Amino acid sequence: MRHAKYEMTDKRTDRQTRKRIINALSSSSELYLKFQVCSSSGNVSFAYSGQPPLFKNVDFGIDMSSRVAIVGPNGVGKTTFLRLLTGELPPTRGEQRQNHRLRIGKFDQHSGEQLNLDESPVEYLQRLFNLNYQDARKQLGSYGLVSHAHTIKNRDLSGGQKARVALAELALRAPDVLILDEPTNNLDIESIDALAEAICEFEGGVVIVTHDERLIRETNCQLWIIENQNIDEIDGAFDDYRKELLESLGETVNNPSIAATQAMKQTD
Repeated sequence: MRHAKYEMTDKRTDRQTRKRIINALSSSSELYLKFQVCSSSGNVSFAYSGQPPLFKNVDFGIDMSSRVAIVGPNGVGKTTFLRLLTGELPPTRGEQRQNHRLRIGKFDQHSGEQLNLDESPVEYLQRLFNLNYQDARKQLGSYGLVSHAHTIKNRDLSGGQKARVALAELALRAPDVLILDEPTNNLDIESIDALAEAICEFEGGVVIVTHDERLIRETNCQLWIIENQNIDEIDGAFDDYRKELLESLGETVNNPSIAATQAMKQTD
């Protein structure tokens, strides 16, 4: 076992107080998803009951060195793909394999809704991880939750505050692979920067579904796109992807600021 790092920062807490926790495994092939070719049709798929297929002949895997950002138009199945990758959904055809020791940490825009609403953030972490009062508060502060919110009920927190509590919990669970589905929702710019820094320092595998340009650039992730019922690596950097989006909207690349924002919104 080796120790990996995953951290965020409190807007009102010195950056040097950030905690660095999270274990990572060292095996070479941790999580693998393959929809094999079907002998009867020459093609296989995943589809929800009564719906057209979302994926065909997908072959995708990550290991402990992976840094992947997944983009794609709305409705192509980005969240479904993550659920297939983690085994939450079984493929219609094919297989999903993962190391039996692998611990997956998943965070999405709804993670904050899973908190016990009758507890305060401090009480919540104390119960789950047997922390003392000061350690629970330190953990919450390291993940961007202001001090006065540590002891009020979770039901009274804002969406962004709940997200920070959920991130603090995720770090304490010490996953080996991070699966992040639109993690910047409800986060301010400083928190996004801190999340990006934490991802860069984390030594395990990372898969992010996002169209947040700031997060993609700062994490230097390998860019993959879901389209045409498959997932493919994008040749080039984020600017190449943005250029393609702009051209698809008939915009000029020389003046990208407004058009790029419009393009990104249309793909969310």
